[in-house]
Amino acid sequence: MKTLHRTLTIICCFAAALLIAWKLLHLANYNYPFWYSQLSIEQHITKFAPQNRQGKAGFEKTTYEERIELFRSIGHAVNNSGEGLRTLEYQAHPQAAPILLLTDPEATHLEDVANLIDLLEPIGLAATALLIVLVLVAFITRMPLPGLKVSLLTLFVLALLLTLTIVAVGPHNVFKALHEFVFPADHAWFFYYQDSLMTTLMKAPDIFFAIGAVWALLAVIVYLLITLLFRFIDRSRY
Repeated sequence: MKTLHRTLTIICCFAAALLIAWKLLHLANYNYPFWYSQLSIEQHITKFAPQNRQGKAGFEKTTYEERIELFRSIGHAVNNSGEGLRTLEYQAHPQAAPILLLTDPEATHLEDVANLIDLLEPIGLAATALLIVLVLVAFITRMPLPGLKVSLLTLFVLALLLTLTIVAVGPHNVFKALHEFVFPADHAWFFYYQDSLMTTLMKAPDIFFAIGAVWALLAVIVYLLITLLFRFIDRSRY
């Protein structure tokens, strides 16, 4: 019973940490202003936006603030069931007519991302609720909660397995395999920069690797903070 309780607690703690870290990233606009500079996205837009083959001209003339807001709007939409994606617009200059940012395949892909988040978020919330129940049970029955050593060992093993897998398969191959597994086969998810202002704005997939790394690091920090809370709870019972 203790082993089952500890295993469930660790699993739920991971799920809760991932959810909390994701929410924090969303609030911070996924650090897009930072990555905009670090990944040279301005130069990327200057190079590829004029080459757009979908009739969406003038994106290279948009301002830094407009690009930050467009990225924020996309992030907000995918975290709210895709609402507003198909109405996102930009203007090449103040007197120009607004132009829709996304093509239909791009909007469909982002709606698929929103559907995935809609599916995973309740799982994270359920795991968080179950974690609270498990902690209450442990507090009432005086059952020990997972300690820092167990948590660190678990993190190390998971990080090692994940790193070895990514190195063996290759980051881009992992990225491709995940997309092919998660998204509908008849929905496009790969877009050339010349055909997509969305990928140009984001400099995908580079920014996804960066955001993924920060998400993982932030989740580890949250996980360890929760574990320290476990230690405090254990000590408070004596």
